[in-house]
Amino acid sequence: MGIRDRASLQRLGDMGIEVWRLRQPGSFKRPPSVEAGDADCRPRIRLSSGDGDWLLVRRAPWRGSHEALVADIMATIGPERCRFGQWSKDTSSGEGIDELAERGIKHILCFGRPENPPDWPQLMVAPALDELAGDPEARRELWRMMSPRIRR
Repeated sequence: MGIRDRASLQRLGDMGIEVWRLRQPGSFKRPPSVEAGDADCRPRIRLSSGDGDWLLVRRAPWRGSHEALVADIMATIGPERCRFGQWSKDTSSGEGIDELAERGIKHILCFGRPENPPDWPQLMVAPALDELAGDPEARRELWRMMSPRIRR
């Protein structure tokens, strides 16, 4: 049983509820608002603590692993300049690149390669924290990547 009257569809739309419609027998198609290439499908980051111009991002939530390493990275950048975030799996949650810039974020340091890395000039993809903790060459590469941007 499907919803067919316009008033019901409009009410659901006003509440932000997406309605999937059968386009061909046996297949569903996403509503136009989430079609590939649409702005709503762009990567997003959920922000957590902090309010600086550097955003430190991971795919998984922060669980305190490698706390000393993260503290050293923050001390190098300046703790007041750091905030944290996590890649969003949902296209309706988090902040897009434009919203991040509006919040004053100038540099995004991602630990570990994101699934679909966006083409953002602010984005620096560093090795995962596990690799940084165990590999001095990975830490040197991180420093080479960050050092030109630290004073900005």
